[in-house]
Amino acid sequence: MHIDSLNYFYQVANSKSISTVAKNSHISQSALSQQIAKLENKLNVKLFNRTNRGVSLTPEGEILFKYSETILNAYNKMQEELYHSINQKKFISIEAVESIGQTILPIAISKLKKVYDSHTININNIDCCSHTNLLNNVRDIFICYHKPESNNGIISKALGNDEIFLVADKSFPINTIHKNEILNLPLILASDKKCLKESLIKELECSEEDLNKANILYKTNSYFAALNGVLSAKAVAFIPASIYHNYAPSTRIKRINIEDFSIELTLYICYLDSFYKTNSNFVKSLKNILKGYLN
Repeated sequence: MHIDSLNYFYQVANSKSISTVAKNSHISQSALSQQIAKLENKLNVKLFNRTNRGVSLTPEGEILFKYSETILNAYNKMQEELYHSINQKKFISIEAVESIGQTILPIAISKLKKVYDSHTININNIDCCSHTNLLNNVRDIFICYHKPESNNGIISKALGNDEIFLVADKSFPINTIHKNEILNLPLILASDKKCLKESLIKELECSEEDLNKANILYKTNSYFAALNGVLSAKAVAFIPASIYHNYAPSTRIKRINIEDFSIELTLYICYLDSFYKTNSNFVKSLKNILKGYLN
């Protein structure tokens, strides 16, 4: 299988348009179609259904799409490691939930670089917790709110707790509320955050259906999109304290106190035992810096 053909397939599957990918890749549509045809011939399957409105994946295309991102990520990581090996540099790839990956993690990495100046460190932010890339060696370190099972060779260590706050623009007319009144407020919900949703349902003593029927202004897969929303609309949103403390001093957001309400998500740093054996000093330093910000 040619990696370029797989990459083109992945882009077309995402955009559902051969013409769009051809334009963005600066190749002709016929050349791109030939790349897809080569991949179909190699795998002996049909990958796309073609119509005047674009393309859609066949059942076999769905299977390839499920694995293609992991394959492409692993290939890119291999290339990066080979490059840095030739140049005698260490390459470390870190994946983190966005609340940490866009706030305290870059600060921690900046401090680490003063000691590990020959290391090239890559940060990849994700919407929610999944350990697939760690198990497939696409990432070296994973920081998330969900502790994985240890029987896959994964080591997990708690870094501290990230409390969940209800926030709004400073002009919002409410400063204190009882938890039973929350679902009546105009709410921007980070609905794809499974760890947050499960904790909210438990703490609010409601069902997922009750949460979905709340006064939701809109749903988003990003805490930062929710944060930006409360700054432009008279609504509230739940965000981690790590984001609040990072952005509250420079924005108009405020925390709304909730009576009889408390959610704390434990943050874990995860890595394979094989990685730790050769990078223990780096991992220990990263853990200590992150713990300092969380505690």
